[in-house]
Amino acid sequence: MSLSDEFAQINTLFIDTAPIIYYIEAHPQFGLLAREVVNAFQSGKITAFSSVITLTEVLPKPIQVKNERLARKFLEFFKYGKNLSVVEISMDIAERAGMLRGRYPDIKALDAIQISAAIDVGADIFVTNDQKLKQISEIKVLVLKDYL
Repeated sequence: MSLSDEFAQINTLFIDTAPIIYYIEAHPQFGLLAREVVNAFQSGKITAFSSVITLTEVLPKPIQVKNERLARKFLEFFKYGKNLSVVEISMDIAERAGMLRGRYPDIKALDAIQISAAIDVGADIFVTNDQKLKQISEIKVLVLKDYL
């Protein structure tokens, strides 16, 4: 099944950090797939979510290398991105993230928070490029590498 086929079957998605980086930076290997994800929600066919955690993860590299233009592109994507809602982290999300880490001890805390936020908003799928997250059974996880 193609990525387009997957998107035809859903109403909402949660986009993880890596696909956003791939889209903004036009990654040579994953940029086209990331663009397909972003186009799917910017077209209005799908509602998209991400979290404030994603913003925390995308900004350090541009700031470290003093690339203010790139940092601004990330900020604008989150602040003005079409059909993208940014989720704040609540006590319920944090609690579920802790429980997820208990069930899946090898996932990182930030990944557990992201997955928990996706579940909280009722996303149909979680779009990432982290193969480890496919073990999560609480939400369908799509890994971009699988669609190359």
